[in-house]
Amino acid sequence: MVRRNRARSSSLFLMELIIAILFFSASSAVCVEFFVKSHLMSNDSNALNHAVNECTGAAEIINTADSVENSVNMMKRLYPNGSYPDIQTDMKYADITIYYNDTFSQCISQDAVYTFTLHMELKDQMVEADMQIVSSDSGTNIYELSTKHHIARRTGYEER
Repeated sequence: MVRRNRARSSSLFLMELIIAILFFSASSAVCVEFFVKSHLMSNDSNALNHAVNECTGAAEIINTADSVENSVNMMKRLYPNGSYPDIQTDMKYADITIYYNDTFSQCISQDAVYTFTLHMELKDQMVEADMQIVSSDSGTNIYELSTKHHIARRTGYEER
């Protein structure tokens, strides 16, 4: 009779142990899901931060230039791996494409994870620029920015 009690108590302990293991495995699965989501959100916010910095940097370049041609020249010096139009005098528009890898370093188009496109157009002494950064693998738009810059007419003694 003593043996039957031990068998009952050991089977009860075994059931309790199995239930505890199931509970901890379910809770660990939920925790792993939270860690994965937080990692993905961190990567997305990192990409957004870099995209905002690149777009505002390009907007500052456009705002300091006094023509579309000068903007393209400055962009060429700062972003040498980009795709640029041929420079012409009295340029009315320009389309620029710059490629970035996963760490937002400039790269060639074959290694690109992010693509920065910039369209500048001269309209009535205003340079209008539309820029956006797109994820190359998913095609999602990460950030876009539009800016306008008035080009003042200068006299000969006011040249920069």
